[in-house]
Amino acid sequence: MNEMDSEELITELNFKHVIVDERRRGKSFNIRRMFDLLPPTVADKRTLRLIEIHGLFKAIDHTRTMVGSARLFHSLMNPPQSIELVHAKQDSYCELENNHRLQEAICDFLAEFEKCEAALFKILNVHTHPLLAYGDYQAATRAIDRMLIAADRLPQPETVYLDSLFKSIASFKASPTRRILAGSAYRTWEGIKSRDEISAFTPRLSFSPHRLGLGSLLPAMPGLFFGLAWMFSLMNPFIAKALCLSTSWFSVVGFIYGGVLKPMFDYETAILPIRQRLIDSDRFSSAIEGVAAIDELLSFVLFSKAMPHPTVLPEVTNEESHFFVAKEMRNPILASHDQDFVANDVNLAGARLTFITGPNSGGKTTFCKSIVQNQILAQIGAPVVARAAMINLADNITYQAPAFDTLSDNEGRFGTELKVTRDIFYTTTPQSLIILDEIAEGTTTHEKLDLSAEIINGFHSIGNNTLLVTHSFEMVEDFARRGRGQCLQVEFRGEESTHRIIPGISTDSHALRVATKIGFSPADIRRHLIDKGYLAQGAIPAK
Repeated sequence: MNEMDSEELITELNFKHVIVDERRRGKSFNIRRMFDLLPPTVADKRTLRLIEIHGLFKAIDHTRTMVGSARLFHSLMNPPQSIELVHAKQDSYCELENNHRLQEAICDFLAEFEKCEAALFKILNVHTHPLLAYGDYQAATRAIDRMLIAADRLPQPETVYLDSLFKSIASFKASPTRRILAGSAYRTWEGIKSRDEISAFTPRLSFSPHRLGLGSLLPAMPGLFFGLAWMFSLMNPFIAKALCLSTSWFSVVGFIYGGVLKPMFDYETAILPIRQRLIDSDRFSSAIEGVAAIDELLSFVLFSKAMPHPTVLPEVTNEESHFFVAKEMRNPILASHDQDFVANDVNLAGARLTFITGPNSGGKTTFCKSIVQNQILAQIGAPVVARAAMINLADNITYQAPAFDTLSDNEGRFGTELKVTRDIFYTTTPQSLIILDEIAEGTTTHEKLDLSAEIINGFHSIGNNTLLVTHSFEMVEDFARRGRGQCLQVEFRGEESTHRIIPGISTDSHALRVATKIGFSPADIRRHLIDKGYLAQGAIPAK
């Protein structure tokens, strides 16, 4: 498991705080805020929006903890390219799926961590006031104590990945930062230290996370003593009263120190430095990452159980060229709540080019999104929604669909989309998965066909998997005559789509059917003109 550095940990903790806050308030998942926290990776952010990465996250998210949820979304945004990591996660998934005792132990561990997790984040994200920080600090230390105690009860796993996660949590016990949290915290000229990190001659000031310590009570002792002497007539009442009143102001000083000055001083010189040591601690980062990764892995198992359709761990490879083969593949988002979702077989092994034709609303876009979503699931070590699958790692996952012009685009729609296609083309390798929903839009039909053919030929030469969704069946027929790529189309029975993708080239756009369905066919237009008096009955509209 790769350890997170301090900056990545803070990013993940802040990211997770957003998730938990929205969960508690019952808000919908705000994908824009999440995207702002993570950089572009194997899949660019435009692609992730188009394939509905937030919906995919919701469909598979069965995590119990905040860090687990953050880890899961981070994985979806950043699918790893390490075949060793994918295989290790798959091995541990199989162990967890078949070992119910281990499942129950992990559920108990995560439930225990979840109870105090928010308190830990409150300190780590500095969501506390200096005057109230003692209670939050103590709650955070209890959260870490509960995590370590619960980790001791976890059984020994058999797979390497799970074993490394368990050990990463346990390793924090022996760290100096853990000993600081356990109570041996000292302020020195070199910062906050544990007892083991200082010598007998080291100048130091101990830290006690309490508001009213002995130092704040001592100034009040003279006034308290003379007050008791006055109350119980232990000395001359007049003298006792005078001495009590004259020393009472020491009590005020003591309470100001204990109630305001000490908390402020401790916050700046102890609590914040201890927080920073936690963030800088590799063992703490590994422990939190271990909790998150365990939760993510359990979420995969629960996702598979909740899915009403077959799921399978795909055979994942790392060959030089990308391929994707699946039997009865379904869309992970839509199939999760649709028992009748139609499955499709997919074979992108050696195809290089795959042309998908057919009318709108027939299922072409859903088919393409399903491929990308299952590709991402396979690449993070999760099961895919299919009966069987073999999937190669992708070094670049891109989905391009037409976008509206913006005022800043001087080239108009054609130039805007062509720039996107250009950037995709120049970063494509044989291991890339590229899906294009029409290209070279916004120009004449002749120019569109010629330029599209040149672009697609370029992708064919690279040798990656490129899927083109298009209505230009003439171009597809030309590629089919030359034996380049496979041709798929939407299946129709009568006027209704079956949502199955079958071999063939569709030459029917079903435009009239769609226009009639929405009430804007030629007959609807003529009827409206006659009803409004713009056209006489029996007249023929000008063409």
